[in-house]
Amino acid sequence: MATGTHNGSLAAPPPPFRQISPQIIELREGGGWVAIVGLPFVLAGVVMALTVTGLLHIEVEPTGKWTPLVLAGLSVAFIAGGAVMLFGRRWLTIDASRECIVRSYGLLVPLHTRERSLSEFNAVVIVHQAGDSDSGECYPVRLRSITGRDFVVSNPTEFGPSRSQAEYLSFFLRFPLVDTTTDHDTVIAPERAGQGLRERLLSGAAEAQPSRPAKMRCEVTESPGQTTIVVPGGGSWPVGVLSVVFPLVILLFVLPAFLRFFTRGAPQIVQYGFLLILVVVFIVPTIVASVNLMVGSKRKRATVTASAAGLEIVTRSGWRTRTTQIAGADLLDLDCSTADAALRSARNRSVNRPEVPNPEATKVAQFAKRWVPSSGIVVKSRQELISFGEGLPAGELQYLRSILRKALAGR
Repeated sequence: MATGTHNGSLAAPPPPFRQISPQIIELREGGGWVAIVGLPFVLAGVVMALTVTGLLHIEVEPTGKWTPLVLAGLSVAFIAGGAVMLFGRRWLTIDASRECIVRSYGLLVPLHTRERSLSEFNAVVIVHQAGDSDSGECYPVRLRSITGRDFVVSNPTEFGPSRSQAEYLSFFLRFPLVDTTTDHDTVIAPERAGQGLRERLLSGAAEAQPSRPAKMRCEVTESPGQTTIVVPGGGSWPVGVLSVVFPLVILLFVLPAFLRFFTRGAPQIVQYGFLLILVVVFIVPTIVASVNLMVGSKRKRATVTASAAGLEIVTRSGWRTRTTQIAGADLLDLDCSTADAALRSARNRSVNRPEVPNPEATKVAQFAKRWVPSSGIVVKSRQELISFGEGLPAGELQYLRSILRKALAGR
């Protein structure tokens, strides 16, 4: 079970964790900017309360018999809401000596506490949640429950901090680390949670290399100590069609419709002036966007160089070139994302319920696979996630991943 002992790079807890004792770590939330935002609400509520009691004379318009009651209700709401933001705190305490995890809520001091036994959990899990209209992208760190609901420890908005926190918790609790941020889940033993990809490859057995596909879109150059992969661009046919159809729709339909609607019965000089405005507002941006779309899809390519020292990724898209260098110590994993892997991962991560065979759903999934392009190879580093090779066939992606891992291991 949990021991709470540390060594190596995992000795110091990453922010926002604090080590209270060798067996206890704590995470505190609240205060800061939230408290600053809550202060005006408290002050506004106090002013309303003083006005209702007559201690502060402020003329209110309009006045009526319900005005004091409304002000009293608003003052209570403002003071209560502002006090929660100003003084509200949340504590998370993980006690390895008592083998429990405690979540507390309160105003400066704990007022409500909930406790769960660490025996209810069996792994530390990193999850990727894509953002939507209500929330942004985040990488929650959770304790995976054996039977019930997972326990959310923190919600970092970036992969790097999430990985650091998960590594520390894995080592502290002696739970395996499960990274589910890509299609293939990665399970790492707690004693190896802080190791990079190269360390894990060297300490493990040599991996079987898939056979080279008969038709390769990428150029692969292998030399002693280094492997270089050139992923070509070219763009897909939907992008090419869109870059041509979109400006034609603007020129043939949108522009004439606007011109007829807004210049009906207007003098010719007004029509010419409005046409000039439409050209500046619609035509020029449309042409620029179409050219960027066509050029970007044609010129998009990536050059990846792998060696025992690390990984260098040079991506070119349109008029831009970006070079990313990842040291071997910062490289955590390589994963290849395919349509099959995405479907299998979605099924495996569904809520704990028995899988019921559904022939119709299987047919739909098989049909969708043909039209959903792969996300390519995903590089996990201690700073970020980087992908390249989008749209390549699954067999080619698996082969590229294998030779990259071989080069990174120095074999």
